[in-house]
Amino acid sequence: MKKKLLIIGAVILALAVLVGGAYGALIWLQPFQRDCIVGYGERHPIVNDGVIPMRLREDGSFTVLQFTDTHLVHTRGHDARTLRELEYHTARLQPDLVVISGDMVEGRAARSHTLVDRRGVLEALIDIFARHEQPWAFIPGNNDHDSFLGTAHDIASFLAVHCENIIISQWNGLPGAVHIILPLVDAENYTAHNLLLIDSLGRFDTMQPEQANWLSGLLHEFPASIFLHYNTPVFTRAGLANHPRPFDDALDELFLHPNVGLVSIGHTHPDETRRATYEGTIFQIVRASGYRRGDSYPGAVLITITPNAEELYYFYDFIY
Repeated sequence: MKKKLLIIGAVILALAVLVGGAYGALIWLQPFQRDCIVGYGERHPIVNDGVIPMRLREDGSFTVLQFTDTHLVHTRGHDARTLRELEYHTARLQPDLVVISGDMVEGRAARSHTLVDRRGVLEALIDIFARHEQPWAFIPGNNDHDSFLGTAHDIASFLAVHCENIIISQWNGLPGAVHIILPLVDAENYTAHNLLLIDSLGRFDTMQPEQANWLSGLLHEFPASIFLHYNTPVFTRAGLANHPRPFDDALDELFLHPNVGLVSIGHTHPDETRRATYEGTIFQIVRASGYRRGDSYPGAVLITITPNAEELYYFYDFIY
């Protein structure tokens, strides 16, 4: 009898430990469960071949506020400061378009944090731009593709589903998650200029010939400004950055096309926004916009494009 009671007691104790451990695991995993957006890209694929016209101002100009490399993990501490800066500059400058040019969220390095809130970060960005009725666009960087709690496809699909004022499109047959064409049109609906947003793909991927073919066809039509994440070999030739990532040579050479006025990126985290003109194209690397990486004050750039001037005109306001 005593032995039987001991066995029953041991079973009850084991069950208690098992239930308690399972409950503790659920509590520990709760933020990750809430955070998880894995599978959004499969459930809500973006294939809309979108061409979204944007209206020039009455003076013929168009403004783009470019943020980059915010590396958001959650909505507290350094990241709360980053989100406040994004909202402050958006409200102050009232651009026609905000572009976040990659590494919007932290990738594999987020594994070292005890709390990662990917969904919370995306919802915070949605709320910021909704409060100011601000059109915005996102193009992935390597960290957005590397995210262990959702890929760039998942992030883009989540934003497309939950955000009314984001501009998201992906062209059928192109690799990556996001490719966007934004024609800048005048009062007569004439396209004066294109904004082209190109997915740089993941950390170990090389941008593909399909992207070069897509870009080549567009550049024969209208002048363009191009936004992406990575530095390419031509940025080295322009004296702006070393260690370019592997790249399709045909695509890189297209950045020197006569119809390309500007190629603007992030990724390298320079101490200050850098810009150089090389063979007629302006190449620009924008200072990182997040507080998480290093102690330097984050940056951004306001770009004013005036396409109907006698010569395509850009004006830059570096923000620190």
